[in-house]
Amino acid sequence: MNVGGARGLNSDINVTPFVDICLVLLIIFMVVTPMLQEGVTINLPYAKNTEKHNDDEEHAIVVAVRTEPNGKQTIYVQKKQIPRDQYLAEMTEVHDRMSDKSVLIKADRSMKYGDVRKVMIETNDAGFDMVSLVTDKVPGSE
Repeated sequence: MNVGGARGLNSDINVTPFVDICLVLLIIFMVVTPMLQEGVTINLPYAKNTEKHNDDEEHAIVVAVRTEPNGKQTIYVQKKQIPRDQYLAEMTEVHDRMSDKSVLIKADRSMKYGDVRKVMIETNDAGFDMVSLVTDKVPGSE
């Protein structure tokens, strides 16, 4: 056993701890990333001509509409569930507080056009002039 240091320091790089840390971080990110999705899960309809603005959701009121398996419509205003018959009153109240914002409607692709149109009309009746529909780009059309 040589204690005096006649060999000197070992200058080899040991990457095993570095690889271990990277793998642990990768696993953590893989587990946490699906949980970061905000809002209500909606299967958006596809459209060929879409226009994406990075700050849309920061400067707009997001309304999510979907049909439950039992056929009942569910509406969420800024992630808050609203009964369907109280939607106009809720949006009128929101307009009184934030009249300068636009409205983004995320409607499920399984919904009927007429039902989405009724939500758009009620949004206009509440006082909002800028109402947009959110869609996904058609897969493979980039």
